[in-house]
Amino acid sequence: MRLYTEQSFSPDISEKNSFTFLRLLLAFSVFLSHFKVLTGAELFYWPISGPMRVSGFFVISGFLIIRSYYRSRNLLDYAKKRIRRIVPAYALTVVACALLLSLVSSFSFSEYFSSNAFYRYLAANLTFMNFLQPTLPGVFSGNLQPVINGSLWTLKVEVVLYLFVPFLVLFLRKKPFLIFAGLYVLSFSFYYYMNYLYDISGETIYLTLKKQFLGQIRFFISGAALLFYFDFFKRRIKWVLPVALLIFFLQYFVQSVAVEIVYPLALAVVLISFAYFFKSLAAVSRIGDLSYGFYLYHFPVIQLFIHFGWLNGRPFLLFLSCFGLLSVLSWLSWHLWEKRFLPKRRRSLFEGNEVGT
Repeated sequence: MRLYTEQSFSPDISEKNSFTFLRLLLAFSVFLSHFKVLTGAELFYWPISGPMRVSGFFVISGFLIIRSYYRSRNLLDYAKKRIRRIVPAYALTVVACALLLSLVSSFSFSEYFSSNAFYRYLAANLTFMNFLQPTLPGVFSGNLQPVINGSLWTLKVEVVLYLFVPFLVLFLRKKPFLIFAGLYVLSFSFYYYMNYLYDISGETIYLTLKKQFLGQIRFFISGAALLFYFDFFKRRIKWVLPVALLIFFLQYFVQSVAVEIVYPLALAVVLISFAYFFKSLAAVSRIGDLSYGFYLYHFPVIQLFIHFGWLNGRPFLLFLSCFGLLSVLSWLSWHLWEKRFLPKRRRSLFEGNEVGT
């Protein structure tokens, strides 16, 4: 059975785009943010900051993953696509860290590999539940934070969103506007309720909860809505984009509930417009889709540099060294590992330009 048989869903979307560049830019922004957190060094001002870093990924996912679902032959085909893209590099990251970081642990090999924490780390992280065991025995205990990979929490949310898509599409077949609006309101209500609970209790668990599935779905829904109403959006881009840009920049300078409420939609308009207006940046795809590897590997790489004290006191050289090593690791990961699990049609030089496949 096909996932979608109605012929009415046929947005006029060009295959040439700069989503690969956008994802790489967002991954670099997360790297820069974590570099500051882990080292305490702020090297230069970077405009892509605050909520845009991770939220941008969810917006792009909402646009591309819904498109992938509609283009899949059936549910199994859709599931295979998602597993092949997300699991190989993720599993490699978790297992490689668990094994190789035994070399820098303060525990002996026998203590390390017999520790319950080692096996809890593997079990929790391989099932996308990294919050249950974010550390390894005796690893990075002298760093500002002993966490092995603080970036992995978003993958849990991403997987839940993948599982949510078939149900979302099922409901979108009738009255899609009401479904989008309802989920958008639900997400914001949850987000603000978690903020309220934090304000009255001071319990940081509420700050964590507000970043999870229900708190992030408003960004995913914004990307998905733009896909659904792409033709409408495209015809009115001259009016919609300036308003979205105004809201986008206001969010950085104005603390307003009204601005924050419409910000996810504005972010979606800005990102999707960028992807299709700056098509020349599609050439970045020639080097491969390195953003996922860059996102996965940057945290433990920074932690290793800090652990060994390499370039201590020279933050800019430390930054350049981490960036250079990450670029190499990401390139190797894509060409020697990640790409092997994808269908041949996605291995072309411009793989990243295929919309949501």
